[in-house]
Amino acid sequence: MNSAYLLGPNGALQGRYDKVHLVPYGEYVPLRSLFPFIGKLVAGVGDFKSGKGYYPLTIDEHRLGILICYEGILPDAAREYKRRNAELLVNITNDAWFGRTSAPYQHLSMTVFRAIENRLYLVRAANTGISAIIDPTGKILSRTGIFERTTLQGNVKMIDEKTFYAAYGDVFVYLCATALLILVILSMQRRKEYAGRNT
Repeated sequence: MNSAYLLGPNGALQGRYDKVHLVPYGEYVPLRSLFPFIGKLVAGVGDFKSGKGYYPLTIDEHRLGILICYEGILPDAAREYKRRNAELLVNITNDAWFGRTSAPYQHLSMTVFRAIENRLYLVRAANTGISAIIDPTGKILSRTGIFERTTLQGNVKMIDEKTFYAAYGDVFVYLCATALLILVILSMQRRKEYAGRNT
């Protein structure tokens, strides 16, 4: 399992989250049973098992939604936590393999949207940076650089507030796509009618 553990102030284990959305060819090999030779091509890749779901961890009656690594870029993961009454999102990630490229910055920028969509603070801890504290409007309140040994301090709030996105997801996108499709169909019909009149 690729897991996160929640420790209380006294060091006692208070919860564990097992990563649900594993990285193909990083944490598991897809279709290994159908194509055994694939395993030889990606030697060293582990076969982790997925967690059972996005269940918040609880500390002092507050619920934390844990997003491991690139789960932070998945809207559905954060949304599911919100639907289960998470009051704070926490993203822990190993970005070391990105090196000094633009990828750590892109990874951070994608997690900003999880805070906005769900109107929650998001705390991000990356082993090589970029660690950050993001408010519910997407503002990065504090952040580190990459490959620097430092600490990050700031204040966050636990928020229990319903949002349109948490309730309805991407319904607005689907409505826009449907409207666009209808416009395209009507436009094509009008062109056919116009072409028919001119022949």
